Amino acid sequence: MTLLEEGVSVVVQGVENSINTYVLLVGKEDENRGLIRKISELEQKNNSYEEAVRENERLKKILQLSSERSDYITTAKVIARDPTNWFQTLSINKGKKEGIGKDMVAVASAGPVGRIHRVFEGGAGIILITDVNSSVAVRLQKSRIEGILEGRGDNTCYLKYISKEVNVEVGEKLITSGLDGIYPRGLLIGYVSNVIKEGEEMFQEIEVSPLQNLSSVEEVAILGK
Repeated sequence: MTLLEEGVSVVVQGVENSINTYVLLVGKEDENRGLIRKISELEQKNNSYEEAVRENERLKKILQLSSERSDYITTAKVIARDPTNWFQTLSINKGKKEGIGKDMVAVASAGPVGRIHRVFEGGAGIILITDVNSSVAVRLQKSRIEGILEGRGDNTCYLKYISKEVNVEVGEKLITSGLDGIYPRGLLIGYVSNVIKEGEEMFQEIEVSPLQNLSSVEEVAILGK
């Protein structure tokens, strides 16, 4: 074999090797894409399963109310939140058709969420206990002193009309008193997170954190009057 033939043979062999390598790589790339797609599908299925489990756990806690309370009306899903910071409101997917009326109370697994302030045939609006237009008659669970819980427009509330002579401790729990004719008596609604007695005012300034994390509510139970 001449040098030229040998050179051509080497080049041809090199091309064949390159082609084989390319085919192998393309095959591996297709295989990898297939594996990535399968992994993504499995992750989606796992995520859907986890969401279903979490939803089931939340609903179980809420649906316990149906057997524990005679004023239970129905359970509804939260479908919208007020997009601004001006109002603390939620919209749910049930309304007049399901027996929901104005000023009925919405509760979640940990405690009260708010009251119904607008009702439609297939939906309703809830004003949260943290809204500035919200007020709830409450009492301090330990001392039994009564006051009014008002929203601040953020994630907290104020307990108003508590004399400075009353000893209020951080961490003390608040329950609904039922004296407003809206919220049923005895619902655990929040706890004292800060107390300020300074100043010339007659009443102390008491900050309250709701027991229920209102930013994470996805379902609510509606209680009748």
